[in-house]
Amino acid sequence: MDSIVVAVVATMVLGAPQGIFVGLAAAVIAAAVRLRGTLRERTLGILGMGSLQASVAFSLAALALDDWATVAIVWLLAAFLLAAWRGPGAATRRDRWGLVVRFVAALAGFALARLLVDWVTTPTAAWLVAVALLASGVFGATLRWSALPWFAGTPSRARTLGLVANLASCALIIALAFV
Repeated sequence: MDSIVVAVVATMVLGAPQGIFVGLAAAVIAAAVRLRGTLRERTLGILGMGSLQASVAFSLAALALDDWATVAIVWLLAAFLLAAWRGPGAATRRDRWGLVVRFVAALAGFALARLLVDWVTTPTAAWLVAVALLASGVFGATLRWSALPWFAGTPSRARTLGLVANLASCALIIALAFV
């Protein structure tokens, strides 16, 4: 999620293709910094990281559809919805802070919609579907909230810094929409 929010902020600042490439480069650098080992082990580890795979998928979708704003809005809403309803598993980070960050990112998606979508030509049904997705995610998060710990596992400095940076980036997007 962090890499997607970085790509969105970079695209807002630099424009569509450059910001998407900066976001993708930031995801690759962050993945390389997190891993240890030989060059071969790092390379294989980078290719298997979910955050980098998500960043590549986001970048390809934004470039192929030539509408990064719509891709970003849908991506941020869908990420929250999936995190709220996804069951426990090894690949999921199941904690309250993860849900909070994804919820704030979904709100940033709504702020992007306010900034970048022409609501005169966009059908009202698109807004209603987006609100229904957010409401469904909030409902799922509410059902699971009491069963989730605040931090899954031991809270690390890197994870805490990533959460704070993600919240700050989303707050920046939200602030831009209302200034």
